[in-house]
Amino acid sequence: MFWLLPRKTSVRIAFLLFSSAAFFANAARGAEALPKCCVWRVTNAKAPFYLVGSIHALSRKDYPLPRPYDLALKDATRLLFEFDPNRGPEFKKKLAAAGKYPPGQNIRSKIDPKLFAWLRENISAVNIEHHRLKKSPGRVAEFDTGVGYKPWWIAQHLVDTRNSSNMSTSRGLDDYLVSGARKMGKEIDGLESVDEHVAVLGGLSDRDSEILLRDALRRSNTGPDEVDRMRKGWRNGDTAALWAGDARSRKEAPSIAARLVGDRNVKWIPRIEAELKTGKPTAIVAGALHFSGPNSVIALLQARGYKVEQL
Repeated sequence: MFWLLPRKTSVRIAFLLFSSAAFFANAARGAEALPKCCVWRVTNAKAPFYLVGSIHALSRKDYPLPRPYDLALKDATRLLFEFDPNRGPEFKKKLAAAGKYPPGQNIRSKIDPKLFAWLRENISAVNIEHHRLKKSPGRVAEFDTGVGYKPWWIAQHLVDTRNSSNMSTSRGLDDYLVSGARKMGKEIDGLESVDEHVAVLGGLSDRDSEILLRDALRRSNTGPDEVDRMRKGWRNGDTAALWAGDARSRKEAPSIAARLVGDRNVKWIPRIEAELKTGKPTAIVAGALHFSGPNSVIALLQARGYKVEQL
């Protein structure tokens, strides 16, 4: 189920994390002029080791990608994503279950009455898949048909039909790399278990869940400009711009920002170090925000003596 925004607004596709590769070049590649992007290499690793900053939704015009992404895919024999993509169906099922209230509960008593009244007035529920929104209006119903869903779930499924064809997770970097890895017979795994990945949003309190929904609605009014700024920052490897773009969220809801990004970075480091010690050519793929800011995966690895170089 998706929620259609009122016509006067336009949706912001979240670059959330809910997501850089280190380039271990040989001498010939070292002479090549490669575009700066969200790809890094750990230069003192035993084998090629990449950190790849992902953006989970892209458009057709974002392709072809800057060359370092394909170099990381080609050189790595093993790719680790935020969770194992091979367990995608399990993840979707568990996330959907986590997004619903238990029987007898609903959003009416969980959020501010004024916000609930606004949602009833402005948001419609539609029972169709995202990729069909452009082709068919589907079965649209009043918001009350979706009161069993939690605020964070609604925030993740806000859709503006005018923009639905521009960006899609099916064209996101994650799907591109997963598809390429499978065709090349690469190993695929995850930094988090399915349950851990679901818990990032599924474990939010009612208060924090409402904050995420309010933020999603606020961002919907910024239109495509904010989307383009974030996408441009990602494509140019401008982590400072990506970090700055998330400043308001960190200021207004620091605990949520930490839960989504910073806390997970810390948890991932032992797993990433274990991969480094295997000596296998590897690419770590996660949302670009995980490689931005003072407590990024990059900064945490550097604090442990690893040398990281951006391409």
